[in-house]
Amino acid sequence: MTKTAVANKQAIIDIVRTNQVWESEEAAEKELYYYHIIDALNRKWETIGLNVSDAIQVFENGNDNQWTRIIESAPYNSGLSTNDLINMLNVSPEATGIRNDMQIILNTVERRNSFISRIVNVNGEDTFLLLHQMKDEYLQHDQLTDKQFMQLYTVNPVEALSMYFLQPIDIIAYWEWEAAGGTAEKAIQYKREEPLLPFIQAIERAEDEAMDIVSGY
Repeated sequence: MTKTAVANKQAIIDIVRTNQVWESEEAAEKELYYYHIIDALNRKWETIGLNVSDAIQVFENGNDNQWTRIIESAPYNSGLSTNDLINMLNVSPEATGIRNDMQIILNTVERRNSFISRIVNVNGEDTFLLLHQMKDEYLQHDQLTDKQFMQLYTVNPVEALSMYFLQPIDIIAYWEWEAAGGTAEKAIQYKREEPLLPFIQAIERAEDEAMDIVSGY
């Protein structure tokens, strides 16, 4: 099989040869077989190959819904932590952006299991795209309630804003927000009007409103 760019980069836990793809009069080393693979996310795949190394190469080329496909989804893991998922996906220690995003966006065990059930090929691009697709869905349809946000804001406004906007927010960004006249109530108002509003734009809006007040508008 010809090797192309690697689309599946997750570790293989087990690989087993099963049936011959079709009857062949070729020499044994040219016979094509099905292989079942268990990946690091505990999903079972079916792929094909002339031998184990060839089957792994085909698997790495990614899902094609015909010769390489998931035949059993991963079972629900009630103890799945963010660190577990990061390790399963083999996210590089240098990929701090993805790591931080996963900590914030996939902040419940249900969300982490949902991510596993939805990802197909595991690579940096597909991981990033699905993560941010899910972020947008949560911001629009599964946001913290006003009461939950207000309670958390009272205790730890930085954590509350991070969870509310589903993005990393540090103390410096919070100070900018506070200096612009930002409050929990304003955050709620802004997010009601524009659920996908990034925090930097919320700060800019608060600053503009403060300037309008000073200017008398």
